[in-house]
Formats: sequence, structure tokens, C-alpha cells
Amino acid sequence: MKTEFNILGKKVTKEQIINLIKVLAKFGLILLIFVSMLILSHSVLLSPDDYNYTFVQGTNNTQRVDSISNAIQTAKFFYNNWTGRIIPHVLIGIFRNLPSVVYEISNSIIFLVFIIFITKVLNKKTSFLSILGVFGYLAFSMMFGEKFAWISGSFNYLWPCTFLVIFIYYFYNYFRDEKKLNMLSKIALILFSFIVGFSHENVAFVGGAFLVCLILFNIKKFLRFDKNRKIVVSLIFIMFCLGAFATIFAPGNLSRMGQVAGEKSFSWEFVQNYKDNKFVLLAVLVSMILAFIIQNFKIIKQNKNLKKLNYIEIKNQFLYFILPSLIATIPMAIITYFPPRAFLAYEVMFMIVFARNIVIISESLKKYNLLIAIISIVFSLIVFGKFSPSTLGQINYIIPYKDKVTSEYEQALANGEKDVLVSKFEYANWIHAEDWINIANFFPEFDYHMPVNALISQYYGFDRLTAIGDNDYLIEIEVDTDGINPYELIDKETKTSIQYMEYDEFIRYTIPKDKLGEYVLDCRKNNLKDKILSYKVRFIGGELANTDINLEQLIITE
Repeated sequence: MKTEFNILGKKVTKEQIINLIKVLAKFGLILLIFVSMLILSHSVLLSPDDYNYTFVQGTNNTQRVDSISNAIQTAKFFYNNWTGRIIPHVLIGIFRNLPSVVYEISNSIIFLVFIIFITKVLNKKTSFLSILGVFGYLAFSMMFGEKFAWISGSFNYLWPCTFLVIFIYYFYNYFRDEKKLNMLSKIALILFSFIVGFSHENVAFVGGAFLVCLILFNIKKFLRFDKNRKIVVSLIFIMFCLGAFATIFAPGNLSRMGQVAGEKSFSWEFVQNYKDNKFVLLAVLVSMILAFIIQNFKIIKQNKNLKKLNYIEIKNQFLYFILPSLIATIPMAIITYFPPRAFLAYEVMFMIVFARNIVIISESLKKYNLLIAIISIVFSLIVFGKFSPSTLGQINYIIPYKDKVTSEYEQALANGEKDVLVSKFEYANWIHAEDWINIANFFPEFDYHMPVNALISQYYGFDRLTAIGDNDYLIEIEVDTDGINPYELIDKETKTSIQYMEYDEFIRYTIPKDKLGEYVLDCRKNNLKDKILSYKVRFIGGELANTDINLEQLIITE
């Protein structure tokens, strides 16, 4: 077989072509992941927390976080009243007051940094399959959108966990003498260790367990370090612990845990995250077994003394990554509040092991380029087959809706409207389909009392926000009745009940525009017509005049 080619007058070897293909494939994968995350970050609507954290806490959402002093005030409030996660919540306030594209691009880059550093902790370099493997792990794990796209979720989980994996990469390889650090880098790592420990309580648990296990199981190695190295490692450990202590035992964090979890007692509920993620965790276990078999294939094949088996790799993976993750779970058995989003810090350790074993397995097949190519294509189709329905849905439905409803908010604000009507999302039932990546979209609803509606109203200064279909009428009828709602919306021909109505001093309901005069309010009993004080028929962008509609088209009296 030909191993050398003449391309544009230059001799190129087969190996060089293969290496170029690998580089291009890895670059293409990174670009594809970035674009997918950029679309996801752009499509997700703001959550209640995103609206809430835009404002200085403790001011009843009257003052936005638009200065450093406001950010500090918010940080103090959080630390003393709600949570020790100062860094994530201050970042939320800052980014919410920047153009949205700043967050979308920054978050997509951070997601890539997160994946790439995971693949580099135990490997000298990244590879196509290791990046794809970690991305695939995340795509099949729980609450993808809430951890990586939702603004509050990303700053509370993705960003602190990115801090964690960068810290692990530098400290682990420095401690193991795999990476040299100059004096400036050492100082930066010492200071960074405090930030990592202080960023999030789950990161503190995982990072602390990792440091303890790494140092404890290598105590003899640590004692043989020179004085300078001992001081650096000790300072990193101390600074991390100070940061962890400051966030775990923050007055606000303790207060929040008390409100959420109630009385502290041991509970086995914390294992639910392991059960819910059993598919990807099983993939990690299988990768460990396969990598171990590959590393010891010759010994196993020749039935040699099993004492000669190489356990170093799998032992290190377990002692420094799997075990710390399991140990770090123990506090959550007492806290009991352990949502799947918070499991990301623990998954970091599993993914580090997963990425390493993917490289070990693929390296054993490096002579079989065609086989590697087929495996890469198959797994790419599986991973993006899981991810692509969401991306297509975001492009076709969510982004157009987000742009449309945002424009409606801004137009209502410019018009000085207080009782605002906007378009509802017509495809809400699609979001939770099984073939969708979980996306935390927060659509305004018909009921203006709902938290999202209330926070949007508060954010824009509206008194009330109602979402209806573009082809619907909103009927608002003021009535003078007390107690239980005596009215019912019925089909005029069949006299059958149609739908639920909101009822306080107004009866509020929607009907399709083409059903005006067919779907009517039942006023046949108890002189209910006489209780009607006024009526209004509204639609997106306007209102029917009294000359266009009369009460008899809205009710039935006989």
C-alpha cells in the first residue's frame, strides 16, 4: 500500500495525512459542540432566579445590580441570609446587566474549557474520542440544560465545576511531578485554591475529599518533598480549606439548608442521583474494566501469575477520583437536599476517569485507523442523535418565540402599558419529550399569578402579564358576585362545558377567535347576566371596540 503521496508538489506521508485528519476532526468536534451550546444558551428563556438575581437582594427588587457596590451589597445579603455561593450569584447579577450575547459566548467557551480540562487531567493531550466521550456522558446525564444553559444554573454548577477541574488538573499533575510550575504559577494556584473552595459547597466537598485522598495516600511522597514544595502544597491545602469552610458554614447557607431540609438526619435519598445517572456511571465502570483488561492483556492471555497484573492505573483512578467522589457524597446524606444539578461536581471525578480510559482503549487500537474512524463516526451519531432534536427545536421554535416575546415586552414597556398581553409558547408540550435534552425554559403563562409572570412583570414594571395564543381572544368580564364562581363556559350548540376560567373580581378565559359567539358564558340561571358590570375582548396587539362586539355574543341567557 502506498505510504507517500505528492500533494501540490510536496511529499506527504500517510501518517501525516492521518494526523491532519485527526486534528481537523477534533477541531470540527469542538466547533460543533461550541455552536450547539451557543444555540442552547441563546434559546433558553430567563428563569425566575435570573430575574430575581438581577436586582440587589434585600431591596424588594427595586435596585438592579449595576455597580460594584451593589454587587458587594448583594454578596453580603446572600452570605448572611441565603447561601454561601457568593461568587456565582454576584456573577449572575453582573452578567444579567451585560448584553445577553456576552453570557452566551462566555458560557459556551467555559463549557468547552470544562470538557477539555476533564480530558487533560490524566492525559497528556486531548483526543477526538475523549472529548466526544465526555460530551456524550453529559448529554446522557440528568438536567443538561439546567446545569449548562440556564444562567443561574450555569453560574452555580458549570462555572464552579470548571474552576474545580482546572484546579485538579494543575494540582494533581504538580503533586505527581507531571507538571512544573514557576513561582508566579504557584502563587496563582494558591490563591485560586481559595476561590475554588469558596465557590460552591458541593465543589468544596469534592475538592476537599480529593486533596485529602491524594495527600493521605501519598504521605511518604509528600514527606520527601523539598521544603519549597511542601510549603506550596500545604498552602494550597490550607487556602482551599479556608474557602470551603467559609462557604459551607456561611450563615446564609446554614439558614437555607434549614429551610429546605428541615431537621438534619441521615437519609439514603442522596443515592438517588447515582440511580438516576446509572447509565453513564455504568459506562464509566465498563471503561475501567476494559482499560484494565487491555493493559494486562498479555499476562491474562498467557495465564501468567496474576500477581504481575498492573493495578497502578485502576488503583490511582479509584483512590484519587472515584473514592473522593463517594466520600464527598456523605455530607449530602445529612443535608438531604441533593438535586441532580448539584451532582455535577461529583460527576467531574467520574468523567476524568472516563476520559482517561477512553484514551487507553483507543490507544490500544491506534494501529487500526479504519476501526477508530468507524467507532468515532458511530459514537458521534449516537451523541449528536441525542442532542440534535433539542438543537433543531431551539432553532425552529424556541429562539423565534424568545425573540418575539422579548419584542412584545419591550414594545409594551415603550407604550407605557401596565396590563400587558403577550404571546404564549405554542409548543410547550414538546419541551419535555423523551428525545429532548432537558431545557429549563420558563415561558409566561395565562395565569398572571404564576411566579414567572410575576417576576417578568416586576422586572419590566408591569402590573400584570398574561400570555395567550396568537389566534385567541382573551375575554375579561367584570362581575358583581361573591363566593364560588357560578359561571361556566359552554358550547352554545351542545351546552357542554369547555374550559377552566380564572375568577376573582373578573372572569378571565381565552377562546379561539373563530369560536367567538359559539363559546359563551352560561348566564341562564339566577339572573347572572344582571351581575355583569363590564366586558372586554382583547387579542395580541389590540382590543375589540364596543362597536365590534356586544355582550350577547359572549353569553347565553336562554
